[in-house]
Amino acid sequence: MTDRAHISAVIISYHGIDFIADCLNSLKADLEGYEHEIIVVDNHSTDGTLEYIEKHHPEIKLIKNASNAGFAKAVNQGIDAARYKTLWLLNQDIRIRKGCLDALLNCMQKLERPGMVGPKLVGFDSRLQKFCRRFPGYRHLFCELSGLSRLFPRSRLFNGWKMGDFDHLESRPVQQPMGAAMLVPREAINVVGRMDESFGIFFNDVDFCRRLHEAGYENFYCAEAVIEHFGGGSISRQKPKMIWLSHLAMFRYFRKWERRRKAPFVVKVLRTSLAWLAGGMLVLAAGLRSLYHYLKSFI
Repeated sequence: MTDRAHISAVIISYHGIDFIADCLNSLKADLEGYEHEIIVVDNHSTDGTLEYIEKHHPEIKLIKNASNAGFAKAVNQGIDAARYKTLWLLNQDIRIRKGCLDALLNCMQKLERPGMVGPKLVGFDSRLQKFCRRFPGYRHLFCELSGLSRLFPRSRLFNGWKMGDFDHLESRPVQQPMGAAMLVPREAINVVGRMDESFGIFFNDVDFCRRLHEAGYENFYCAEAVIEHFGGGSISRQKPKMIWLSHLAMFRYFRKWERRRKAPFVVKVLRTSLAWLAGGMLVLAAGLRSLYHYLKSFI
């Protein structure tokens, strides 16, 4: 790096006492040498997260929400509070490996119009997590709900949404890096807008990446940057509820982008009907999946 970027790191926390210490300590280590600030936006944690941050990291800017404002709104609060031109938006359930930020910035510098740049994610057991995505379409939904994506996990045709055809071992442009760690220039945010708060916890990152993509910004997966990611720590505690929220968010995503599509009237009517059909399928699937997990809890 020829220039040392100024970084605003924004962490969204919610009942993260099991993760926040490792997250902050590894983040501070990777930010050494950079002009930076760390902002934690907390969605009303009551498990000791706030007390830990205030005791062990008093220099961090801590935004305390009086209730769970949702992920998207918390990210927007962090963006508004940030001072610098490069923002690093982070989940709490991560450990950052040394050199991650250097690699992300090097990847970002190579892009003509950088949008979101995301790292390689591995589990706490170091197993690769394949979380890059293409923007979902109705064909992808059919393949997911029919089980074709699981029957042919490496197929671009049948598992195209989850990029089963990509091994995640090399850096490359992608439509959507994983939202657990997002490096994005403020300039791009100023053009496309902040997170859409109507999405809450799910699909806000998908929608945000698509707005960047539609505006001509380049989203990029940087395999040289590595973050250890637990994944689903808060979500797993409320599985049936999270299934409903994720399915409804996907329907909201389809509806939003059909409304934004420029097409002849007849085509828009047909595609809007497809969106509602997809919504019905998602509701049915959410009901069946929720029932399965509910019954499983008694076994």
